Amino acid sequence: MSKDQIHYPNFNVMDEEKQWDSHTRKIVSKRTETQSFFPFQYLTKQESNTLFQLCAVLLDDVRESIISFVVHHFDSTLTASIGESQRKVSVPKQSILLRDGLGLLDKACTQVYGSSFDVLQMETKKEIVSNLMQGNFTLQSGKINIPVKDFIQKVSSEATAAYYSHPAIWSEIGYAGPAYPRGYVRTELGLTDPWEAKRDG
Repeated sequence: MSKDQIHYPNFNVMDEEKQWDSHTRKIVSKRTETQSFFPFQYLTKQESNTLFQLCAVLLDDVRESIISFVVHHFDSTLTASIGESQRKVSVPKQSILLRDGLGLLDKACTQVYGSSFDVLQMETKKEIVSNLMQGNFTLQSGKINIPVKDFIQKVSSEATAAYYSHPAIWSEIGYAGPAYPRGYVRTELGLTDPWEAKRDG
């Protein structure tokens, strides 16, 4: 994202980290430590490469530090084997949905384009993602058949949730981060506390 697309170019939510309690500060700060994301515990190198590029297209953001955090979110979730809130009976559990979906995506791309998804040109990747979103792409091989729309919706929803929990994105959208224990003082409509983001222009 370029600076002219950001409404709060001079705001950095991490400038306020001393105002947070130690537990919150540790959690949020960890999200900026890109080197701590590696090596991934669940995802293979190829799976993480493909997922990285898939998320980059879905989120329209290619910044390595941020998309690496997004992929790390997937890896942590799958490693922890946390139960899912709900899913349709016909949809496989998320570990199978994601792993088989990524593998079949690469296989289909190799058959049609001659290489896996992660190394294709950006325009080609965008076209493929558009087809996935519309259900016009097959993720099937032998007896393995992954429901396309469920796969891409799962990736999209998890990627979006992770993306908007990164402090760099908080800064860009003007979210001032956790208010505890400081709390808000100026609660009237249109007023902001001194530590909140001020929109330029």
